[in-house]
Amino acid sequence: MKFSENLKSFGQLTKAKSISCWKFLDRHSWLFALIIGLILNFTTECLHRHSFVEGCLHVVKSPLPFLFGALIIATVLSVFTLFKKKYFYWTFIFCLFLGFGIANCVLLNLRVTPLEWADLQIVKISLITKYLNTFEIILVIVPIVTALIGLGFFFVKCPKLKVDYLKNSIVAGIYVIVLVSSLFTFRATDILLSKHTKNLANAYKDYGFYYCFLCSILDLGIDQPEIYTEEDVSSITSALSNAAENNEQIKNQATIVQNGEKAPNVIFLQLETFFDVNHLSNVTFSENPIPNFTKLHNEFSSGYIGVPSIGAGTANTEFEVISGMSLEHFGMGEYPYKTVLQNNASESIGYNLKNHGYRTHAIHNNTATFYDRNLVFSNLGFDTFTSVEYMQNVEYTTTGWAKDKVLLQSITDCLDSSDTPDLVYTITVQGHGKYPSQYTDETLITAEGFDENDDTAREFTYYINQLYEVDKFIGELLDSLNQRNERTVVIMFGDHLPSFDIEPSDLDGGDLFRTEYVIWDNFGLKTQNGNIPAYQLSSHVMGLLGLSDGNLTKLHQNFKDSPLYDEYLRTLEYDMLYGKKYAYGGEKNYPFKTTDIKMGVKEIIIQNVERNPDGFLTVKGENFTEFSKIALNDKELDTVFVDNNTIMTEKPVEMMAGDLLAVIQVNSSYEVLSSSKLYLIGGTQDMPTVDTDSEVYIYRQKGLKLSTSIAIIVVGIAIISVSAMVIVLALNRRKKNN
Repeated sequence: MKFSENLKSFGQLTKAKSISCWKFLDRHSWLFALIIGLILNFTTECLHRHSFVEGCLHVVKSPLPFLFGALIIATVLSVFTLFKKKYFYWTFIFCLFLGFGIANCVLLNLRVTPLEWADLQIVKISLITKYLNTFEIILVIVPIVTALIGLGFFFVKCPKLKVDYLKNSIVAGIYVIVLVSSLFTFRATDILLSKHTKNLANAYKDYGFYYCFLCSILDLGIDQPEIYTEEDVSSITSALSNAAENNEQIKNQATIVQNGEKAPNVIFLQLETFFDVNHLSNVTFSENPIPNFTKLHNEFSSGYIGVPSIGAGTANTEFEVISGMSLEHFGMGEYPYKTVLQNNASESIGYNLKNHGYRTHAIHNNTATFYDRNLVFSNLGFDTFTSVEYMQNVEYTTTGWAKDKVLLQSITDCLDSSDTPDLVYTITVQGHGKYPSQYTDETLITAEGFDENDDTAREFTYYINQLYEVDKFIGELLDSLNQRNERTVVIMFGDHLPSFDIEPSDLDGGDLFRTEYVIWDNFGLKTQNGNIPAYQLSSHVMGLLGLSDGNLTKLHQNFKDSPLYDEYLRTLEYDMLYGKKYAYGGEKNYPFKTTDIKMGVKEIIIQNVERNPDGFLTVKGENFTEFSKIALNDKELDTVFVDNNTIMTEKPVEMMAGDLLAVIQVNSSYEVLSSSKLYLIGGTQDMPTVDTDSEVYIYRQKGLKLSTSIAIIVVGIAIISVSAMVIVLALNRRKKNN
């Protein structure tokens, strides 16, 4: 009896102390916010490292960065003390920040690069399904939906508190001042990032998740140089021009390569997650997974290419190669495809070769909208873009990525599409992660050096067999090019290492930020081996062709060993993308204009439309793919792909004379990429006629927009008129009263 009474007394005392503690924290929200920040930041750092012990070590080894991460959270919470439903907003912020931490933890199981803001910009359902199975997607969705329902219920039930606006404003202001002051102090003293780093995995571990994730949101673009005037930029461009004029090596190469003949085709082959696995120490193979690449590496110009990322970031390697710009000068973790290149054209290998009569093509056997390539490529000088939506007879890997052998036909189509020399920039995808541990694919090549019971062994075996197929595609491509009566240069390279736990000590060269490149040709270019960063690769190729168009090209070709090189490069990049374009005589004279890019090189043509007695439509034509859909009067219809010349509707369709029918290309996210010419339904339904008169289409498409615009203008005028009348009447009444 005495024990139960003591237990009851203890419970009452504990409850009273808990209530007292809660009231104390409620009165001192600044302290409560800091405690939440410390707990949440510690939890997130443990999740980031997949280890409680490693989280504790981070606190001990990097106390100031850890406290700064907690300060970020506490500052956000302090701002919401100005709201009456403070605890709802605090709960929402807690769930949001913890959600980012959990998402980062999951993502690090799939790749080596942590969560960045750009990941949230490019995420699509079609991409998620390639990384997660249905059960895993459900495991993700259920907690999110449950949390949202719970937050909605809490918002309704959460009591409104009395707010001391003066006190809470002072506290929030102090937090903001401390946060900003700490940021500048820590960056100035190298406690936090004082300069951008391409190794995001190390940056997140050193400086903490929340700080680095915040940098990926806010730290964008290139900072203006300390000295940036028209005279400074002019002095740089003058130095570049003089150096190019005196570069005898490039001039001699021009004489050798051009020699009165048609300029050679230039094909870039950016190979997804491709590297020479033979350089891995302690791993042996039943046979060389990449025999063609190895042979080419030994016989042609080759070396290492320095890339800006590991395990992910294809678009950034691509950006460096095409543009000649260095990611080191941009924000930490920034993807220029998602920021500045959305609305700005820039110098590129595409624009530079167009000066010499080249037609420029981009190819990617993945969806066109990934990284917004369908928009960005028009700002990089490409005339056409062939994505997977325009490819026929596509085969897919176990994980849902298109196999690279389909690219052989796409490259051939580009070369056949014009009589001019062609630039074809091809981005492959077959080697893309994640790599499954369970699959039924035939394994032609095996690897030794792993624990047989480890899933990594099966994942790596899957990966090297994908490399084997990619290497086979390379061999078939070069055989095909050899059969053409055209001079051609092919530059092939890996975009980054795969998402395995590869350490520098596991590689012969000890550098995780480089892959191999080979420059193949069929007309006897002199072999030139060497290691170069990705952003110098295009200018290197231009030099092999005896060309030096473009400021960045001239800079890379003539100043890469100069102590002024990096300063010049940063200044020119800033001037071109963010500045006054002094290097080109001002914005009016800026030579790089957004191209009117065409999706696919083969026109999608409707030849005939038939409607059977049951109302089903059958469309006959050319160049249809599995992504082709029938659209009637701008409404997409459920479509069945029959073959490359035939598609039909899944359901009966009602139509009449005067209707407009088209075949549209739609990606897996139901976004329309392009449309065929219109087929005008005329005469009778049994005897339709073809009419490609675009004026009819323009009228139908823009008529509604025009009428809507007129309606808005009319309503606006009406509102202004009524408002004026009310004001006049009010003034008249006021005069009468006076």
